[in-house]
Amino acid sequence: MSEQDIWQRVRYARDRAKAAEDKELQRVADADKSEQQRSASVRVAARQAVREALDDILGEDGDDAGQD
Repeated sequence: MSEQDIWQRVRYARDRAKAAEDKELQRVADADKSEQQRSASVRVAARQAVREALDDILGEDGDDAGQD
């Protein structure tokens, strides 16, 4: 596996983490009970942390995520 392949996979993982983060944010918005909202908020925070870590590895900020 080449170095370029590795970076491509890291970018793919970051993009998937962002998509999962967006999905959880929608769950927060759609939650009709505070307990559901809190649970979704915790998942958002976890997914955001993963995405931010991958952004750090890639040397990119969140505003440029997914744009090569």
